[in-house]
Amino acid sequence: MAMESTATAAVAAELVSADKIEDVPAPSTSADKVESLDVDSEAKKLLGLGQKHLVMGDIPAAVNAFQEAASLLGKKYGETANECGEAFFFYGKSLLELARMENGVLGNALEGVHVEEEEGEKTEDESLVENNDNIDETEGSEEDDKENDKTEEMPNDSVLENKSLQENEEEEIGNLELAWDMLDLAKIIFKRQETKEAQLYAAQAHLKLGEVSVESENYVQAVEEFQSCLNLQEQYLEAHDRLLAETHYQLGLAYG
Repeated sequence: MAMESTATAAVAAELVSADKIEDVPAPSTSADKVESLDVDSEAKKLLGLGQKHLVMGDIPAAVNAFQEAASLLGKKYGETANECGEAFFFYGKSLLELARMENGVLGNALEGVHVEEEEGEKTEDESLVENNDNIDETEGSEEDDKENDKTEEMPNDSVLENKSLQENEEEEIGNLELAWDMLDLAKIIFKRQETKEAQLYAAQAHLKLGEVSVESENYVQAVEEFQSCLNLQEQYLEAHDRLLAETHYQLGLAYG
């Protein structure tokens, strides 16, 4: 009986031990670490892809790549983390280029519309002159009436054109505002870091903020940003550095 009791106790002890083992949380695996590395790796890949698109002139694709990189890093580290500075900077820079591109396309389109209108007016005038030589006064009067009808219809086309212009301007302002927000956030992130690389990134953020201000025709703000950029660059760059020359050029444009 004693032996059976001892055996039973041993079995019970093993079962209790097994239960305890099951209750102990499983040791952490490397899954979280792998996921973290995947985010950093993917963001780095997107930043490289975005810069390639910038060089190739594919601005919309660059914006998409930088936006995705900024989103990934922002979700992982928080939007004000040091790790997000580079992504925010390039996202803002590409948005500025997108606003410029859209503004240029709009300007060319409107210029083409005006040219077509002028050519159309010339053709109509020439046609009227020829017709006046071959028709009597009554027919000439009818042509005048038709011409007046066309003139009365023109304001409708003008309204549509102005509406399209307004919509494009609102979209451009939206891109410029978002560019400002991203660049300003990048500037804050870099300026609090004491390394030379971070401070020069902060200077570039000031430079791009100045360019955004120029596009928005806020020249007082532009001068302030360019001057802040110049102050930082003069602390870390040689006097003949091309970045200093670029900043002086932008500063001159803002003053002009």
